[in-house]
This record gives sequence, structure tokens and C-alpha cells, in this order.
Amino acid sequence: MGAYLRTLTSGDTFPLEDFNLIGRSEEATIRLNDAGVSRQHATIRREGVHYWLVDLGSANGSYVNDVALTTARVLRDGDRLQIGGAVFLFDQSESSSNTDTTMLGTKTQVLRRNPVPVKTTSATLLVGDLKGFTQLSSQLSATELAELLREWYADCNTIMKRYGAMIDKFIGDCVFAYWPGIEADIRQKAVDSARALREVEVAVTTPVRKHLRETRGVVLDCRIGLHLGPVALGAMGKGINTALGDAVNLAFRIESLTRQTRQPILVSKAFLEGWTEGQEWFEPCGAYEVKGHPNKVEVFSLRKEEAAAEAQASP
Repeated sequence: MGAYLRTLTSGDTFPLEDFNLIGRSEEATIRLNDAGVSRQHATIRREGVHYWLVDLGSANGSYVNDVALTTARVLRDGDRLQIGGAVFLFDQSESSSNTDTTMLGTKTQVLRRNPVPVKTTSATLLVGDLKGFTQLSSQLSATELAELLREWYADCNTIMKRYGAMIDKFIGDCVFAYWPGIEADIRQKAVDSARALREVEVAVTTPVRKHLRETRGVVLDCRIGLHLGPVALGAMGKGINTALGDAVNLAFRIESLTRQTRQPILVSKAFLEGWTEGQEWFEPCGAYEVKGHPNKVEVFSLRKEEAAAEAQASP
């Protein structure tokens, strides 16, 4: 069964493909010429019979039935979507017409084109992983584990959106996100988001985690690796849009070194190069061999005084 977006103002119908990028970008599948819409605002991706809506850290957010999107959501027939000034009705009924149209009232163009082309660009990368999750999994029921991860995913989505990151994927107890660009302000956002991922557990109020903390002593410990470098962004296959490259692999390796160094946040030498202010926050943590790299990788940890300030700032 196919699905469509139908405008509430004109009734125009836009067929959805397996992967749909919505935004102001020229590469968007559904292009919205609206100042309130980010270049890469949201995606709708088909998985089996379901269509998932994901906000890509947009400035003004995406809404379903007047509720702000904080995590990936399965769309249901009749859901009302608002992106910028455009309001759509999600239609998965078989009676919808398969028509390509132009939404003139909100200056929207629907572009029927090939998937987003692959392009290489510099990006700032974040990998967050929950320490000791394998052991934790053995202590919880499947339902408890699913509910725990669901709440953590929602926190990750909220934090990444706050700091303008695009979540590429969740892999079990791991989140991978990125920012297109490597400017100082983007690196600042990456460090701030890493701190926020650490701090959110201190004042956790979500029902499942609060219950598990009080009754089972469960406390999530997110370890984070930050790196930057060239990545390939775009469609890697039918319905698959992700970032790839050696820089991505190295970001995952840097996060894995948090166990060996016993440091919660690590950044690469490349992450600090040319960023004077950022260099003041971190101290050398040594050079380590990592799988797939001929040379040792030098990493830096948050200075103790910065870590202490971070803990004191936590509510």
C-alpha cells in the first residue's frame, strides 16, 4: 500500500517514495520554499508497511497533530503534519490518487527525482554509547529494556535537535549524529551536546528510568567520542541515507577508547586543531592504536576543572 501527503488547503496529493527528504535544499524530494523550513528539515522513510517521520534537528521543529516531534514516529492514516507553514494530511488509504502536483499556496515544489546524490563534505561527528549495557541487558526483561531504550532515544533526539545535529542512526545502545561543517561554533555545539548527554541522567525524571533507578539501581552512563573529517552524505541504497567514510569509523573508535582511558568524553586531535578556545577545555590523554589505522590516534579528555563545572551545573 502506498502513502501520500495531502495539503489541507488545496487537497493536492504528493506520493511518497521509500525515502523522502523534506526541506529547502535543492536536493530535497519535497522542496519547501519557506524561510521557516530548514534546508534538511525532516525525512519520511518507508520500512515495510510503515512510514517513519524523523526531524533532522530543524530550527523550528516538525509537528504531528500539533505535537512537536521529539523522536522518530510511525505515521498513521489521518495524521496532520506541519512543517514550517505547510500543513499536510498523511494518507495511507487506497483511494488516494497518485498525482504529482505543485502546492502554489505555500510555494512548495514536489520534485520527482533520483535519491539524494552522494556528496563529500566536511562534518563534525558524535558517537554516544551506553557503558555496561550488555550486563545491564541481562538484568532486565525485554520489555524493561525496550522501554529504557525508548526513553533514552527520546532524550538523544531532544538534545541533538537542541544543538542542531542530525541523527544518522541508533544502533542498539549507541547513537551516531553529525553536523555538516567543522566551524568553531559547530564544534562548540558538539561539545555542549556531549555534556548534555552526560547531564540528562543526573536529573532523570522519566517514569521508566526513575523507577529502575529507585528499585534496581540502574543509572545510564553515556560515553562520547567526537571527531571531524570528510564524509560521504547521501543515498547509499534504496531507502538508506547515511554518512560514510574513514572519519565515521574513527569516531566510533574514539568513543571505544573511553573505556580504556576511563574518560567519559574524548575528542580527536583533528577536532581541536585550529580551535584555540576549545583547546583550553581539553588535556592530552595519550595516543592509542585503533583497529584499521596504521598510526596511533591521539585523543584528548575534558579537563578535570571543566568536568567538575559540568557536574555542578547539572540540576
